[in-house]
Amino acid sequence: DLIFVTAPSSEELELARQSNVEIMVVPFTAEAFVFLTDTDNPVDDLTLDQIQKIYTGELQRWSEVGGNDLPIQAYQRPVNSGSQTGFLELVMKGKTPMTPLTEMIPAGMDELIEVLATYKTQESAIGYSYYYYVTDMWKNDGVKLLKVDGVYPDKATISAKTYPLTTNYFMVFRNDEKEKGAVRKIVNWILS
Repeated sequence: DLIFVTAPSSEELELARQSNVEIMVVPFTAEAFVFLTDTDNPVDDLTLDQIQKIYTGELQRWSEVGGNDLPIQAYQRPVNSGSQTGFLELVMKGKTPMTPLTEMIPAGMDELIEVLATYKTQESAIGYSYYYYVTDMWKNDGVKLLKVDGVYPDKATISAKTYPLTTNYFMVFRNDEKEKGAVRKIVNWILS
């Protein structure tokens, strides 16, 4: 009846429309889209332009962004996953990412974090997720968050929206939920 998720993809919204279902997508908390790499990687900060160029394949070595002379292993997520939708909308902004190798699209976010922490060439890998997932749900001391445009993602920079890739988590439910029903009561309570 009610889900708490990242922004629905355009395909998911279209599926609802085709099914004659009007959904409500209500933001309720601040969130950020973050990039992470192995703690051994000396790069701590990337510009949004550098990130876009990594994922379009224009930048292929860490030495091009101040790191060691190693190839960049740029992981992505499956189409219509929340993090892939966020990546395309918040980061790529209409730019087409390169097609990753199949083994560079882990199905689960926990798999992505584990891969980045234990990748055989460790500091070569880069991936992305949402702040809450990386810091609270699947914390791993083998990965670190990267600054974007000089700003480190933390609760203060996310809340103040000084971190450049801030977004929200959303409550999503059918618009035909009763005004005094349980779903709307929960939504109203959360927003109070």
